[in-house]
Amino acid sequence: MSDKIQYRHELKYRINGGTYHILRQRLNAVMMPDTHTEGGMYRVTSLYFDDIYRSAYNDKVNGALHRKKYRVRVYGLGRDVINLEEKVKDRDVGYKKSDRITEEEYRKLLTGDCAFLADEKYADSAGGDFFASSSAVRLSPSVIVDYIREPYVCSAGNVRVTFDMKIAACTNGLDLFSPDNIYETVMPENEIVLEIKYDNYLPGHIRQVLTGFTSSEEAVSKFVLCSDRLGDHRRLYC
Repeated sequence: MSDKIQYRHELKYRINGGTYHILRQRLNAVMMPDTHTEGGMYRVTSLYFDDIYRSAYNDKVNGALHRKKYRVRVYGLGRDVINLEEKVKDRDVGYKKSDRITEEEYRKLLTGDCAFLADEKYADSAGGDFFASSSAVRLSPSVIVDYIREPYVCSAGNVRVTFDMKIAACTNGLDLFSPDNIYETVMPENEIVLEIKYDNYLPGHIRQVLTGFTSSEEAVSKFVLCSDRLGDHRRLYC
């Protein structure tokens, strides 16, 4: 089934622990914590795919105006909800498509078998786009990214503000559910990634809450940070 495409704005900042505590106090006064959390936070783990030319990585590093990434994402390492996602960036806005897949289908993707995504039900969706891209340039598992997210939401403007912390790369494998995965953090302990996402406008009262801190907008990419850490690890130990 085709996803309805909704372009969204996305701003990213690196902030320190002090700024995080100030902003989260402000946000609690004007936004609601996401209801899909336990204690206000949840764990996000994603397996990213890249092609034989490392296009996803190189396009991000080189600042390509139009780029895309594919990933399989789970929450709390649970197996009940496994999403295949396509994230597209077009200049200053982007959109995401998502398809729910089974663990068996996920296992097929690990081995390079994406034939099931040729089914008509995936037409014009993340799965169909993944199949087309892989048929052209062979997508394969690239890196696992893991972090803890604290999210806040507001229906006006469809705003979502998140704090991502303890960002880590899996350095010894490419299976989300392997019990032997070893993770290494990729940012200093006191650094957090603040992300602000909204549709057509950012309400004034939320904009006001988010102003006044010293961090500047930065094209920080958890995918690139973790890919670099994995590359460093391979050069050290291989």
